[in-house]
Amino acid sequence: MPFHRCAICLADGSVVAQDVDVSIDVVNRHGVDEWFGTITVTHLASLAAGQRYVLKLDDGRSGEFLVRRNTFAGGVNRAVAIQGMSALR
Repeated sequence: MPFHRCAICLADGSVVAQDVDVSIDVVNRHGVDEWFGTITVTHLASLAAGQRYVLKLDDGRSGEFLVRRNTFAGGVNRAVAIQGMSALR
């Protein structure tokens, strides 16, 4: 999974978190690219399971995603599992 730095926003463009690490994997299933990954954020970031957000990558791509799981990883970090809900462009 390639690693990127990213910003996470709400649909209205307001920033929830920025300059965070994300690992993303893109797979092609039946001719359609699907993506998923893991975001590493501090416990202060308010990413709720079941909620949709917009991911803005350091390479200029962005896409809407759903938080699948927000797991306390000990210390100050959380591992947030995400699933792409729109194309990553």
